[in-house]
Amino acid sequence: MCYSLVSPALIILLPKLADKLGSAGLYSTFYLCFVGDFILGALISGKLTPKAKTISYTWMLSTIPLLRIIFFLSNWLALSVLIALFGFLTSFQNILSESMIQITTEDAYLGRVLTTIRTSTSIGGPISSVVAGIMLDHSGDQILIILCAIFVLIGGINMLFAKEAAN
Repeated sequence: MCYSLVSPALIILLPKLADKLGSAGLYSTFYLCFVGDFILGALISGKLTPKAKTISYTWMLSTIPLLRIIFFLSNWLALSVLIALFGFLTSFQNILSESMIQITTEDAYLGRVLTTIRTSTSIGGPISSVVAGIMLDHSGDQILIILCAIFVLIGGINMLFAKEAAN
């Protein structure tokens, strides 16, 4: 759920960053960096064994490029690299989380669990986009980035401790 709120919010931010840098074409560059490394991450993460700690640490690690974006808002090349790294880590989290859900859920409940998750994430995207747009108009890029990083960090920490409590 946290990622379903964060990703659309950040995608709303990309055209604004491109516009601030003076080139609408950079929006395509930023988006391709995210999607390209997302695909690369999917190819690599498919070879890993899903573990709660790995997923949790990947979530928390993805806050690093996200927060570093704040310091490079005027450098399109650094932004591109950081966006690509965030896309790569997001892909790891997505693939490993999905695999973990499928492995740990009983077959009789798998359809219901996946449908509930899909419905929740589908609802989160549009809501996040609207909220992000309003925030960008009223509070600025840095606040949105920080809030997104906090959501991701809280999600990673929650997963880490929830799994430890279950053991």
